Amino acid sequence: MIAIAVAIGAWFRPAPKAEAPAAKTYSEQEVADAKKAVCDAYQRVDRALTATTSKGGGGQTNDDVLIGINVRLALTESAQYLRTRLAEQPATPLDLAEIVARASNAYQDLAIAQLGEAPQSELDEIVRTGDPSTSELKQACQ
Repeated sequence: MIAIAVAIGAWFRPAPKAEAPAAKTYSEQEVADAKKAVCDAYQRVDRALTATTSKGGGGQTNDDVLIGINVRLALTESAQYLRTRLAEQPATPLDLAEIVARASNAYQDLAIAQLGEAPQSELDEIVRTGDPSTSELKQACQ
């Protein structure tokens, strides 16, 4: 009889609450390594975007079209590359991660606006609002 009472009591007893896992903490070295990896990725992106956007077609229609395609490709790949490298580096300082996310979003916003043949005024606005994140990223990675 006692066994039945204990079994019934155990049956209706609430399950223990699962403890939230402790937030992972990273050593100073892990944080420094993550920052270096993300900043190295940004340096590659900056070099690629500078090289791609500095080319001119010289007024040749086919060249201008090809350069435009290449710029859009560079923007989308740069955004994805930064996001991938950031995801691979969980020890990245939060402030740097947020700046990288904003810069990546700006690159994608510009690429999608170009693909949609947005008017120049819209493109200029995207560049204007995205420039601070790129400047912040340069500053954070110095």
